[in-house]
Amino acid sequence: MKRRWRSKRSGGPPELDITAFMNLMVILVPFLLISAVFSRITILELDLPASAAEQQAPKDEPEKLQLEVILRDHVVEIGDRKRGLLKQVEVQPDGSHLQQVSELLQQIKARFPDKRDITLLLETDIAYERLVEMMDTLRVAQVEQAGETVNAELFPAISIGDAPAAGSRASAKDRK
Repeated sequence: MKRRWRSKRSGGPPELDITAFMNLMVILVPFLLISAVFSRITILELDLPASAAEQQAPKDEPEKLQLEVILRDHVVEIGDRKRGLLKQVEVQPDGSHLQQVSELLQQIKARFPDKRDITLLLETDIAYERLVEMMDTLRVAQVEQAGETVNAELFPAISIGDAPAAGSRASAKDRK
């Protein structure tokens, strides 16, 4: 009896049957690869507006364009921080005001092709959807080229901040 038990024990290690594990991997790996394609994350990089001390340029350097778009409840104000208001566009429920803003920004981009940054200032009660629509309008414009619609880059570096009170820009402009 002792001999039989010793002979079975000293015969070597038993073989592992990994067939079930391999079948699981054959099913699981393609499933994980397919599902990974559908989980994309879109990230928008945003900057905070620079402080007044950082924006002070030396006297001998020419003034740079500092575009600001102020998104208010009923109006969109497009202007330069130094020169003042360029245009006001009334907000339309159908979204046609975004096309007007895009056309003006395309004209500005044509005059300043190296300009990439813009500041978007929002009133406190602006809906998130309006913020995203405006950011898309500031970032790219759809332009016809050779019969095809192409996305042209406008101002991809968007800084976000709080809008000043409604009368502060006009009063500062009147004082000058």
